[in-house]
Amino acid sequence: MRPYKVLVADDCREETAVLCEGLKLNGYEAVGVLTGAQAIARCADGDIDLLLLDIGLPDISGHEVCKRLKENKKTKDIPIIFVTARGEAVDIAQGYALGAVDYITKPYNLPFVMIRVESAMRTRQTNDYLAASVELLQDPIYTDHLTGLRNRRFLLERLQEEIEKSHRYDYPVACVVLDVDEIRAVDEEMGGASLDDLLVEIALSLRNSSRTHDILARYEGALFVAVLPHARLKDAIGYANKIQEEVTATTYSDPSFPTRAKLSFGIVACRNGHSRNADEVLAEAMRNLFHAATHPGNRIVAKELNAPN
Repeated sequence: MRPYKVLVADDCREETAVLCEGLKLNGYEAVGVLTGAQAIARCADGDIDLLLLDIGLPDISGHEVCKRLKENKKTKDIPIIFVTARGEAVDIAQGYALGAVDYITKPYNLPFVMIRVESAMRTRQTNDYLAASVELLQDPIYTDHLTGLRNRRFLLERLQEEIEKSHRYDYPVACVVLDVDEIRAVDEEMGGASLDDLLVEIALSLRNSSRTHDILARYEGALFVAVLPHARLKDAIGYANKIQEEVTATTYSDPSFPTRAKLSFGIVACRNGHSRNADEVLAEAMRNLFHAATHPGNRIVAKELNAPN
C-alpha cells in the first residue's frame, strides 16, 4: 500500500534531511522544503498527508503558514505538527489555537518524533472513518441496507473519482470484485445458514480486512466490490488472499446452521496513474471474476491495466 507522504518545512537543511531520512526509514514518504511559501505551495498539490512545520521560517512564519493552510478548503484537513525550538507556553498555546495537532520542541529525540507522527496519522484515519460514518447515516440512498456497506450507485461514482485522482496524482488504484461461488452446510441434516446472514458476515470480514479509506460496496446479490486507493496489483492480490483465508476458515452465522463459504475474485490494478474510466475497470474486473469462477482451483484472477493508447 502507498505510504503516507509527510512534508517537512524547516529552513535548516541538515535538520530537514535528518527528519526526512528518519521518516523514510519508518516507512513514510518524505519531502523537504526550506520556506513557508514552498510549504504552502507543496500542500496545495493535494498529496501531502502530514506537515512537520518549523515556526522560524525565513519568509513566512510557521504560524502564518498554519493559518493560511487552515483557511484554504483544499488544505485545511492536513494535520500539522509544529517542530520548533520555540517551546514557551505561549508559543505552544498559539500553535494549538491555529489548529495544529501536536507540538514538538527542539532538540528532539527522533524515535519520539516518529511516535508522534504515527499518532497523528492514526487520529486522521479515525476522523476520516467517523466522517464517513456520519455521511453513511445521512445518505441512505448510497447504503446497502442488508450489509451496511455502500451500494452500487455510490460505488460507480467513487470508482470514477478514484481513477481520476490516481491519474492526476500518479498513484496506483486497484479494483477487487468478489463473489460467493460455493456455500456448504457443515451439517447436511441441519442445512446451511440463510444467504442474507452469510452476506452480512462476509461484509464484516471485508470491513475487518480493509483500511478506513478503502471503498467497500455490495454491488448486487452476492457480489461485492472493493476499491483500494494506493494499492498495486500485488497489494490487491494479498488483500484478496487475506479475505479468502478468513472466509474459508470461518464458520458463519447461527450455530444451529453452521456454514462455510468460498469466494472467487477478479482484480484489476491501474499502475501509476495509467487508468481508464470506471466502466472499463469494472468490466475488466468482472471478466477476471468470471474466469476465476469457471476455472476450478484458480479462485483469484488478476490483471494490471496498461496505459491507454
